[in-house]
Amino acid sequence: MNELDHLRDLRSRVPERSPEELALLTGWRPGGRDFRPVRRPRLLPLALSGAAVVAAAALFLALVVFPGPLTVGVGPATEPSGEATEADAPAWDAMAPIIEAVRNQPVDGDVWYQRLTWGEARGLGPEGDRYGVHHIRSNEAWSWSGESSEVEYVPADAEASLSARRHGPAAWALVDERHRAAWERDGSPESWSHEETGDGPIPDASDIEGELLGPSGAGWYLAGEMREHRDLQELPSSPEALREMILAYDDPDAPSGEEDRLFSEIDHNLATPLPPETMAGMYTVLAGLSGLRPLGEVTDVAGRVTVGVAYTPADPGGFGTVEHRLHFDPVTGLLVSREQVVIEPSTSVTDWCEPGDLVDYITYETAWIAEPPL
Repeated sequence: MNELDHLRDLRSRVPERSPEELALLTGWRPGGRDFRPVRRPRLLPLALSGAAVVAAAALFLALVVFPGPLTVGVGPATEPSGEATEADAPAWDAMAPIIEAVRNQPVDGDVWYQRLTWGEARGLGPEGDRYGVHHIRSNEAWSWSGESSEVEYVPADAEASLSARRHGPAAWALVDERHRAAWERDGSPESWSHEETGDGPIPDASDIEGELLGPSGAGWYLAGEMREHRDLQELPSSPEALREMILAYDDPDAPSGEEDRLFSEIDHNLATPLPPETMAGMYTVLAGLSGLRPLGEVTDVAGRVTVGVAYTPADPGGFGTVEHRLHFDPVTGLLVSREQVVIEPSTSVTDWCEPGDLVDYITYETAWIAEPPL
């Protein structure tokens, strides 16, 4: 199944819910704030190749998720004071049922499984007539604690974090339909070389697509420390303790504002194999941010009905001022996608990027399962 078929299949498996059910799940009430819809990418034309995503291994092992998917409100985040309430935490009502859902999520095994599909936007084509392309990649990953003589740094009789992975095909899609004319003027290319992209070929190709790799060591960078699978199971679940842990370490590369630091750290670890109680604690810290905005019932890039929230960091990134959107399954409470939507593009990308463009996204399928694949 190619990536377009996969995304369509995900959408087809989402049951339709009545307005009453969605209002109950999302905490939406009449008179809530409207939001500006995201300009969704059209996944045509789509070019597939046999491709392995070696970068996906680093993504999983270090869990330094790239910035992997539009309410205008730019400016320094307001610092929270005390316990979150409806008055100073706009997304609290929307997040409350999600927190309880993830807290009650069953753990049916000791192996954390993830399937990721992500797209990163690139500006391509000749100067003065550029267009945007998403480089789309996918990866399956498993992590667990166990013994393995195949991991060099682990003694044969010691327990450590282990992982396995399988890379899926790579693809591409125009960021927006408005780019089609420029793409056609460029000769309707189906691939781009490293020299053309400046950051690796699109789509990238390898001979290990579909091959199960591992076991190898695994770790997650959280609050200034690289943590193994068993370390994550021992983290505190109290929102206060988690907040203190995140803010305690001194990282010169961390955002300067307290709320921005909290959002960045939580955002990067929402797809980490944390116990349900600890994940609920992370969600609670997130829900208490005064800069987090509820989006209500929204549809993510994979076509799934979700509960959405958004946050705009004060410091612009490579694409400029970008809103980060998080999408949660309203039933399980699990994160299903992350999106980055441009509010104000930086001067380096204005020749192809506009406000409303979806420039980065990751979709997730996650579950606790009984056995590793190896």
